[in-house]
Amino acid sequence: MKKLLMFLMVAFLGIVLVACGSGSESEDTSGEDTSGDETSGEDTTETNEEEGGGEETTVDLNRMRVVIGSSSTGGDTYQNADAVTRYLEDEMDTNTKVDAVGALRAFDELGQAKDDGSTVMFFHDMAYLGVEYGSFDEDQALENWTVGPIVATNPGNAFLTSGDAPYDTMAESAEWLEENPDETVTVAVEAGGTSEVSFDAYYLWVKQEFGEEVSDRIHTYVTGSQEDKNQALWDGNADVIHGSIGANEQYTEDGVEDKIKMKFLGITASERVEGYDVPTFDEQGITVDGESFTFDKEFFFLMPADVNSSFATNLDNAVAEVVENPDYEEDLNTNTYVVNHKPAEEAKEYLLEKREEIQSLIEQSPDLDDISK
Repeated sequence: MKKLLMFLMVAFLGIVLVACGSGSESEDTSGEDTSGDETSGEDTTETNEEEGGGEETTVDLNRMRVVIGSSSTGGDTYQNADAVTRYLEDEMDTNTKVDAVGALRAFDELGQAKDDGSTVMFFHDMAYLGVEYGSFDEDQALENWTVGPIVATNPGNAFLTSGDAPYDTMAESAEWLEENPDETVTVAVEAGGTSEVSFDAYYLWVKQEFGEEVSDRIHTYVTGSQEDKNQALWDGNADVIHGSIGANEQYTEDGVEDKIKMKFLGITASERVEGYDVPTFDEQGITVDGESFTFDKEFFFLMPADVNSSFATNLDNAVAEVVENPDYEEDLNTNTYVVNHKPAEEAKEYLLEKREEIQSLIEQSPDLDDISK
């Protein structure tokens, strides 16, 4: 009986040992699986790191800062930038901020901007005219940036004077000078911009039609933003200022105080702006090299030279959607601006051709320093 009991105990112990060994093998196998998960985890980490690296070059459209080449928040550059960026927010699913930092700082910041599109520039023809006139460095030439789409035109690029001035058009101002040999006319302009090129057309025409005895009595008051030009008129530092229908109409309306009252003398667009009795340069007979002078002020985007191509494409496509939005068009029309869309692919060549066409006028024009008041 004792032998049988001993035999059963030994057998039972053997079974227990076998079971323990089997459990140990199961734990080791589980450990190998876990090790496999860790290896998989390492692979995943590497993949995530690679994906993370990819994300660093992925365009982040949550933030887009738009620096403009004007320091004014009341001029046509800001108004056009504000209009298009408000609609771009929806199309690009982004937040935008328009910063009126002025041309020199805008170019400087664009030159230092990342390639992700987080900072872009919005400006008009002064972007290339400023280089041609020497106001901006050659490094700022259009060839050194990625030119984005053209979005709008200001057909109301204009000249104004005080409400009680003795002339009602730019042509009449020249006639008045001829009839009053002791008088002068001082025009407030911004160097290197659309105001200078428009002034130059007027000056060269006066010189050709009335002679130097009249053109020598035309002077310039060189200043900056639209507010600065307005103030120059009100302070008596200028007799005529460059402006626009959109930015200056408020000062021409009935009921405006006499001391700030203005009137339009002409616009450089090829045709009149509907609803406004303001004659074009063409109607007034103002010509350059025997041809009628017209100049449309156009607004467009500039991006860093090495901007992410995905961002550039996204912006181009988004603008194409915005310009088809009737609400955007209505917003522009409120300030007499009009939709004028040219996609990025066409915009650069178009602007370069426009720059070339204006070369002759620039070469003939006086240095503003030589005729400034």
